[in-house]
Amino acid sequence: MAEYKFEGVLTFDINSGSFWITNDGVPVTQLAFGDSFEVKNQEGKWVSSGIEIYSDAEGNLLFKLKNTNFEGILDGIEARV
Repeated sequence: MAEYKFEGVLTFDINSGSFWITNDGVPVTQLAFGDSFEVKNQEGKWVSSGIEIYSDAEGNLLFKLKNTNFEGILDGIEARV
């Protein structure tokens, strides 16, 4: 079983354009596109994931988490790496 160093919630920092795992609002580790990490899905189970970018019908860029139904605003999702 893997040992996880950082666990918290996913947070997007609009100033840097970066995703972070934060703990009590404090940034713990930054996530880059292409990084693999785990998130709790809607059923409360940890699943392997990563950040994807896609465009909607109007051409807006949106975020999605691989292997989940989470898309759009991703703040507050439990995550670990």
